[in-house]
Amino acid sequence: MSGNPQQPYQTSRKARHPTELILIVLLLLSVVGIALTDFSPKNGFWFWMAMGPVFCAAGIAVEWGNLTKRGESKAKLVRNQIIHWIGYLTTVYLIFILSGVETGRLNNVDVGLVALLILAFASFSAGITANWRISILGIFLGIAVCAIALLQEYIWAILVPLALIIIGAFLWRRRKTGQS
Repeated sequence: MSGNPQQPYQTSRKARHPTELILIVLLLLSVVGIALTDFSPKNGFWFWMAMGPVFCAAGIAVEWGNLTKRGESKAKLVRNQIIHWIGYLTTVYLIFILSGVETGRLNNVDVGLVALLILAFASFSAGITANWRISILGIFLGIAVCAIALLQEYIWAILVPLALIIIGAFLWRRRKTGQS
């Protein structure tokens, strides 16, 4: 037995990096969506609609490798995630019908917050059938909605440094793991 006893640990650490990177990108895209919806409701609509397939693909990608290990059906995961995210797309479409662009029932700032709240819930519930990390992302997005709503004036001063800290921590951890 002349193997490296730390090799399984290093392999599992390396396998987590793509998942963490996917979740960080999803988080950053969500923050961009809020800003975009505030400034351009029409573009915000298309952005939030694009988030459905992006989050669907991410949920499938994050869980794909685990299914092989457990011997579970990949087709079931794909079907469930597609149906789930079609529900998200339908809900976002209905929210934008209520927006200032269509009926004037909701203003643009509120539409962005509601779209993010729907994305938070959809992410949380998608994580139940896919990977638990997607649920954690949903919880974080829900907290972000509350923070944005309560701290509207200061939110960009908080979110930008927070996003930079998260990205910096990820890169530092990746660099540290690469040196081991």
